[in-house]
Amino acid sequence: MINQLFDNFERSEFSDEIFSIFGRALTVATRFDVLTKALARLPLFKLAIVSRSTLSDDEYKQLVQNVSKKYSNLSRAIESLKLNEDISDLLTHARESRNELVHEATLGFIEGFDSFNEQELFQLLDHVKGIVLNVIKGERLISTIISIQNNEPVSNCQFSHDYESKYVNWVMERFEKE
Repeated sequence: MINQLFDNFERSEFSDEIFSIFGRALTVATRFDVLTKALARLPLFKLAIVSRSTLSDDEYKQLVQNVSKKYSNLSRAIESLKLNEDISDLLTHARESRNELVHEATLGFIEGFDSFNEQELFQLLDHVKGIVLNVIKGERLISTIISIQNNEPVSNCQFSHDYESKYVNWVMERFEKE
């Protein structure tokens, strides 16, 4: 068996800069995940609130705990929303991109990025940018649905290309030395 123990604790500014991109991408992925699950649970929480007056404190606490545990799987949370096929497809694509970011994006890069040539780095970052954009589109849709469900105003800025561009740039920004 090959020793898989991590033993390279050397860091470089360059690799840290690239790993920072992955950290911000994970932040976007986590936000999509949490908001989607919150939307799936929203009707159940509303029912729990309505039921509050008929339950004891312990029963209510148990009900809220049970609702909080529902839809802990992102795929089932999306399925539970019962949205039209086009929207479900967009969210499924966002989920798949989220999964790639969370589970696969940094596989094989434990040694850092210092050995990458310019083209390899460009291809990697362009791929990350694409999957981050997929997640942003899903998160934007989920945020909008939550606003509608809660009778809150929907911000027009999140539907602009500028919003996507700013969000992606926040993730992908690097402080390269001139």
